[in-house]
Formats: sequence, C-alpha cells, structure tokens
Amino acid sequence: MVAAPRHFGPRISLFYIGFFVVGGLMTPFFPAWLKLRGLTPEQIGVCLAFPLALRLLIMPAASAFVDRAPNRRFAIVLFTILALLSFVPATLVEGYWPILLLTGVATAIFGLAMPAIDALALTGVRRFALDYGKMRVWGSISFIVVSLGGGLVFGQFGGSALSLMLIGGYAIAVASAFLLPVTPPDIRAADDAAKPPEESARAILTRRPFLIVVGATSLINASHAVLYSFGTIYWEELGFSGSEIGLLWAIGVVAEIGMFALSGRALRRMSAERLILIGAIASIVRWLLFPFATGLATSLALQLLHALTFAAAYAGMQLAIARDVPERMMASAQGISQTAAGVVLALTTILSGPLYGHLGAMAFPTMAVGGVLAVIVLLLPRGGISPTAPEAEG
Repeated sequence: MVAAPRHFGPRISLFYIGFFVVGGLMTPFFPAWLKLRGLTPEQIGVCLAFPLALRLLIMPAASAFVDRAPNRRFAIVLFTILALLSFVPATLVEGYWPILLLTGVATAIFGLAMPAIDALALTGVRRFALDYGKMRVWGSISFIVVSLGGGLVFGQFGGSALSLMLIGGYAIAVASAFLLPVTPPDIRAADDAAKPPEESARAILTRRPFLIVVGATSLINASHAVLYSFGTIYWEELGFSGSEIGLLWAIGVVAEIGMFALSGRALRRMSAERLILIGAIASIVRWLLFPFATGLATSLALQLLHALTFAAAYAGMQLAIARDVPERMMASAQGISQTAAGVVLALTTILSGPLYGHLGAMAFPTMAVGGVLAVIVLLLPRGGISPTAPEAEG
C-alpha cells in the first residue's frame, strides 16, 4: 500500500468541517436573511431554487475543469474563493435581482466543491486505505455545532449578525481549502490510466427498476422544499428563539447520523425499495403533522423523522444502485439520480414561495403529495431483467 501524503485524512476532514460551516449557517438562516432583506415568500423561493438550477447547468463544465486542473485542491480553492467573492457584495446590494443573482452564483459555485472533495477523499480510500466515513462524518458534526452556535448568535444579536456569520462561513471554507492535500503526481497518473471508458447512460435510463428508485427518491427529497425554504421563518413566527431554531435543525442531522451509524446491519438486510417506502410513508406523516407541532418538544419529535425521510430514502437509493447497476456505470447512475433529484427539488422550491405566501403553515402538508406519489411509483411493477450481470443480457 502506497503511503499517504502527510495528514491526508485529517486535512480532508478539515475541509468537510469548513464546507459544512457554510451549510450549517445557510440551511437554517439564509431564508431568514433573505426575509430581512425585504424579499417576499415568492422571491425567497426563487432565490433558493435558482442556485439548484444553475448548478445543474454548470456541473458538466465544472466536472471537466476539475479533471483538467493541476490538482483537485486547485479546483476546490478556486470554487470557494469565487463563492466568497460573489457572496460578499450580495450583503451590500439592495433589491431582489442583485441579491438573486449574486447569492445564486455564490451558492451554485460553492456547491461544485462537494464532488471535487468527494473525489479527493475517495482517492484516499482507494490508494491509501483510508475510511471515507470517518473523514466525512466531521462535516455532519460541523453542521450540528454551527447550527446550534449560529442559533445562539442569532438569538442574541438578531438579523444584524447574519451577514457577518455567512461571510465568515465562506471565509472558513476558503481557508480550509488551502490546507487540502495534493495527490502525488504518480498516484494521479495511475488513477487516470485506470479510469474506465466513458459509458452511455442510455442503458441505465431504460431500466424500469432504476427509474422507479430515482423517481421515488427524487419525490421524497423534494418534499423537504418548504421546510428548507421556510422552516426557520415559520419557527420564528411560532416564537422560537434563535438557539431553539438551531437545535431544531441540528436534531434532524443527529437523527440522520444515528440512522446510518446504528442501523447498518438492518439496512443491509432490508430491500432497497422497502427502505425507500419507509421514507415515503414517514414523509407523509411528517408533513401532515407539521402545522400541529407548535411546541418545541413536538417540533423536535417531528424533526427526528429526518432519519427516515432523508437517511432511509438515501440509503435505499444507494443500495439499489449497488444492486442493479454494473460497476462500470456507477458514476453515471449517481449523476443521473442527483440530477433528477436536483431538478425536482428546484421546481418544488420555486412552488414553495407561493404556497407559503398564501397558505402559511398549511403549505407543509402539501409536501405530503411527494410522499404519496413516491408510494405510487414504488408500487409500479418493476419488470425487466436485473442488470447485475450485464454480460448475460445479450
């Protein structure tokens, strides 16, 4: 086994921490920041959906750039710096359109760093026998800590502190990017030489089992749109403090981590479709009950369902891909599933603005439609031949 560059794993973990500092601030507090800037619920929905759509458009070119860059650290540093330089002026401008464009560009470009850091981390797994989970888990821990800490600051100083917190988050990500390791040239050359030829995704797209999984998980994922867009604003309207709001966001991630950490054997023994079905049913329950959970205890209890509405559905999708997709098409399958989820989430996020603007708390139950549709999709006949042994197909 080739020796890893000095502190390879900890330096990867450090960037995951920096990356999720931004996530731990943006997810709970960015919609509230947009509201403080004078945007309407409809405009907030567009501001949250725009970077999702933009990222889908620029992802192919960005992925090609990452492969052609001198090294992956260079690409990640560039992405994080451009994101910071785009977000800083967004805190200074006034008006819907400048805020939409600047925050959208910042968020979309920043998101490009995730596939690049995952690729660098997987190099550590393949070449240096490192544990991906142990590197990645620090990002989730960072999200929890920052959500709680940000909630305390938000509760103490109000909206005036949000701009500085968000800028600080991006700056921390930039600093941690500079500390990333660089894969040795001979190792990168070996990886490049070992890359399989690019495969067409057409065969995957025409397989009913895969389409069912992608469709169901995309619908479940999109059912979170109103929560991601207006959860903080709604909890503020209920009178929760900033620290309580931070706790509500953090407990969902804790439940997610617990699902993966404590239920590994159960997940492996259960079929992929069963896991996704559990996530779909949980999403129906979660969103139908959401307006009635007006106290902190009941709200925390519903947030624990994130272990099912996100973690169970995500685990089911990964199990299905591992089961049904040939090894040489794994990357294409992941790309298709993420693109489909991004498109559906972007559309639902755009709708979340008018829904919350007109229905208020009752916008949350409308998201149960995603769970219902996911159940219907999962009940469709799978049919076809399992592609686990593609060579035998003809």
